Amino acid sequence: MKQARALAMFLFDTYSEMVDEDQASALATLQTVDPTVHDALVQLLVADALAHDLDVPPWLGVATPALAGEDTAQDTPAPPDDGCR
Repeated sequence: MKQARALAMFLFDTYSEMVDEDQASALATLQTVDPTVHDALVQLLVADALAHDLDVPPWLGVATPALAGEDTAQDTPAPPDDGCR
């Protein structure tokens, strides 16, 4: 299985850059030639196609709750000065 995964990783760039129709045809051929490599390659291609939280640039990300809490603490206005000190 390790050899199948290694070969799938080797083929990944080539298959991921193919047009959908070409990729489907090449995957069908690969499935008949080596089903184990086909399955490993399909797993890689599916994982690559899924959206991931880290796929967005950092400036578009959502602040973590801890950081958001610190920001709001700094934005809290000071109490009014009533002259009694």
